[in-house]
Amino acid sequence: MTITFLAPDGVAITAQQFRQAQAATHGGGSGRRLGVRSGFRVDTPSNVLTATSTTWTLTPCAAEIDPGATTHQGGYGWSSDANVTGSVTAADATYARKDIVYIQVNDSSAGDGSGALSAPVLYLAGVAAATPVAPTLPARSFLVGTISVPVAGGGSPTVVLNPARYVAAGAIQPVWSLAERDALVQYSSLTVRRMDVAGFPLEVSDGTAWKATPISAIYTAPALNISTAGGGPGPLTLDAANSQNPGTITSPASGQIQVADSGVYAFNMHCQFAPNVSGYLAVKNQAGTGTYALTNFPAGGEQSIGLPNLYLAAGAVVSFVIAPSALTATTTTIRITKIA
Repeated sequence: MTITFLAPDGVAITAQQFRQAQAATHGGGSGRRLGVRSGFRVDTPSNVLTATSTTWTLTPCAAEIDPGATTHQGGYGWSSDANVTGSVTAADATYARKDIVYIQVNDSSAGDGSGALSAPVLYLAGVAAATPVAPTLPARSFLVGTISVPVAGGGSPTVVLNPARYVAAGAIQPVWSLAERDALVQYSSLTVRRMDVAGFPLEVSDGTAWKATPISAIYTAPALNISTAGGGPGPLTLDAANSQNPGTITSPASGQIQVADSGVYAFNMHCQFAPNVSGYLAVKNQAGTGTYALTNFPAGGEQSIGLPNLYLAAGAVVSFVIAPSALTATTTTIRITKIA
């Protein structure tokens, strides 16, 4: 056992001890108690890596990298103060290809077996194919970005920078996909910002599950003549001013609502009719073949249907049906709230 104490004068420590003691300053989620979640500095621009048909270029930038070669290795600060360049393999005449640029940490002093003390920026060409995939990231490496190389004569390569960003302890961790969020090792109070969702909502872990900040959306539809055969409320427009973090709740088609994230949702549809009209309101699946809720209403003028706790899978679509007893102009307001 080694206890590291930073940093009284005259007490020598190894580089590994320094990295270990710095672990207390790193953001969590990596699952490595003395490690770090690798990522670029948070303000790294997306164009820090570029590529032409012949050359890739990484401009000055910084990252924190955990190579994960040994249990107690710790994280390494890395930076470059000048452009790093390399050659791009010539395009294939038949198929496209995906290549990667990466940083590989070699620290034989930490027992990684590399026989080197370096952290170069490297390039690895993929295999040209009808459906190309990027090559497997080598050991002890941090992905800088992926270069998509079209077939010869098909234009210039395109680059996608690795979106991973390093944050310090207690900071909000940006994530660019649901898969990236779910790969984090959760602890109580771990907070992420969903960069893949409109409005960039926050989600907080209780140690086992993610809890979203309040998410609700209000959609309205103007007066629409609906016949006795029934139909949807028409095109829905988001009432952004009265919604909260509504980015995961959208209207993909007339009279429909789609949720990006799985969870339990509450629905309420409120309709205004002519006072002598009766009929029914329903909440159904996208195809209209399954009914979640149905309410018959007498002649009145204003009617509502509520659905307090409907579980929906990610990407599920709900449709709304209005069936009046007589042709009537109907104005509709739909409220959706994610409750769990």
